[in-house]
Amino acid sequence: MSYIFMVHISNKWKIRIMFKKLGLAITFSPTGKALLAETRRLKLLFNSELYLIHVGERNSETEERLRKLVLESNLKPEEINFIWGSGNPADVIIDSIKKNSIDLLIAGALEKEKTIKYYFGSVARKLMRKVPCSLLILTSAMNSDKEFKKLGVLVDFSPENENTIQKANQFAMMEKSDQLILIREIDTTGISASAVTGNSANEMDNYIEKIINEESIKLSILVNELNLRGVDISKICLPGKEGWAVRQFLRKEGIDLFIVSAPARRLGFFDRVFQHDLEYIFVDIPCDLLIIKNSSK
Repeated sequence: MSYIFMVHISNKWKIRIMFKKLGLAITFSPTGKALLAETRRLKLLFNSELYLIHVGERNSETEERLRKLVLESNLKPEEINFIWGSGNPADVIIDSIKKNSIDLLIAGALEKEKTIKYYFGSVARKLMRKVPCSLLILTSAMNSDKEFKKLGVLVDFSPENENTIQKANQFAMMEKSDQLILIREIDTTGISASAVTGNSANEMDNYIEKIINEESIKLSILVNELNLRGVDISKICLPGKEGWAVRQFLRKEGIDLFIVSAPARRLGFFDRVFQHDLEYIFVDIPCDLLIIKNSSK
């Protein structure tokens, strides 16, 4: 798996953050070049090996198209590992990751074109639930290099999530991000429903405010315990309907990258956090998404 750590030298923190092997699920789509450009930037940032995974027919024509795409992205074909496969796209990608010990998979999000919609729309759910490594989904490919200046990380106070927050902090430091926001979402739909049983509006507001204050204190303690540093750290509690409140916040604040922990179990996590089908979320989420897979070792 990926590893990220820090060492203290002369009162300064030296960052050592690395995804040793990057994999890009690449297609010959209009955004393929932009995805490869961003992957190149991350390859240089992490000093990683790069694996290009293409699911489709391999012949002289497709090989030349992929080689041309690589050259146009200022990459050297001899420094890239090319993986060709046929069959179910998700199965091919997952198998390639396992065989090559890839620890960060990069993929584009849902596009409007029919073939791309089929590819990522049908594959995304399986990848998000079964991919054995961290996953970066780029929702808005650009032709120029971009940087993640404003990061948000979802907080649930689990041990796995603490690792995710630390990695998000160190990612932000290496990227020289301007801000990292710890986001704690509080589902108040059940609380609001109890108002029907006789609680007054003022009592309900006071109760929700009490919960927000308690969660805010827990966030402050967490920041101190994890020794987060090197970037502007902010904290926020978002009351409301799960999933909806987060998406609105990401959009309003102009978050560039949203970071979450991979599900500890195969099912349930994303359906709990995001109330909609994953394919819908790809269309609706206003920023790129990084799902951190924490090692079970």
